[in-house]
Amino acid sequence: MKFTCSAATLIDSLQIVTKALPGRTTNQVLEGILIETDINEVIMTCSDERITIVTRLEAYVTEPGRGVVPGKLFNEIVRRLADGDIEISMNERFVFTIRGAGNRTNISGQDADLYPALPEISGEKEISLPQDMLRDMIQKTEFAIAVEDMREVLTGCLLEIANGDVTMVALDGFRMALRRAKCSDVLERLSVIIPGRAVGDIGKLLSDDADAFANLSFGGGKLHIKLDKTEIFVILVEGEYVQYRQILPTRFATHVVVDLEPFRRGIDRAALIAREGNNNLLILKIAGGEMAIESHSQIGDVYEKLEIQQEGADLNIAFNVKYLTDVVRFIDAEQIEINLNNAISPCIITPLNDQDYVHLVLPVRTGATN
Repeated sequence: MKFTCSAATLIDSLQIVTKALPGRTTNQVLEGILIETDINEVIMTCSDERITIVTRLEAYVTEPGRGVVPGKLFNEIVRRLADGDIEISMNERFVFTIRGAGNRTNISGQDADLYPALPEISGEKEISLPQDMLRDMIQKTEFAIAVEDMREVLTGCLLEIANGDVTMVALDGFRMALRRAKCSDVLERLSVIIPGRAVGDIGKLLSDDADAFANLSFGGGKLHIKLDKTEIFVILVEGEYVQYRQILPTRFATHVVVDLEPFRRGIDRAALIAREGNNNLLILKIAGGEMAIESHSQIGDVYEKLEIQQEGADLNIAFNVKYLTDVVRFIDAEQIEINLNNAISPCIITPLNDQDYVHLVLPVRTGATN
């Protein structure tokens, strides 16, 4: 194998493909990057068995071949080379030689035949979604995916498509984020659970170009996403997701409308004190058309007062400060609605008059809310 490409192009491609390099694995070959040549291009593959990323880059290929190069080491070597062209070759003993700007580095690789084959997608359902829409849905929900949970389904994100609606849902047992978008030309019906780590990697690879589309294929418990020069293969999470619609309250005793930016700033300031305490608590006191935001810790306390539009009963309620901080960080609106029933029932927060982006947050039981 022997090819030449620009350092910048190679670095960009490595940034994409190495997102699938495993942190730890018992299969040593997966610690490497599979490099294969084609006509005027190089194909690189990384996999942690749950997610596989394949990307292509333009190159001048003089000798065809395929081999596996140590992933992290190769990435670090290339990043330290000067700008310009890089020549990469591999001999019959799978030793890779990297040359650039007077530098030469040799590293031992492995036989490409040891690398697992790409996952096969059977019984496919295919859809095409705007990349910017899918990217927005991931950004606005992935933070609510459970990092660890006995219920494996909660460590993934639900993607549901029906009747022209595309819905993404994540919940971790304490809060839920739901994002819905219209895509009327998508007629397929499906419901799949994408593993959490894959969700984040997919989001980072999607474009914000309104004219770019992602082609998604589902089948046999797998997902295949095709972008411009990159393909992503994902092993989906098996099981039935939580019936999330059943946990969304439909009637409320207290309804509040508040300007988002003052509320966001108040939450941020109160969070500074709340995080110094043992319980990370933030208390909202709603009464008489005003909302007080309070936090207390051994080091001090914060009190903020905001004017609100209030309908219904007065209420004191406490939340884990992280959950409210996440809500105000991802909502993009001038005003938000906060709907509540009592100090121990789920709170629903949405942009004003917009039910396509929904946050559910469970309160914390505390004597301060009585």
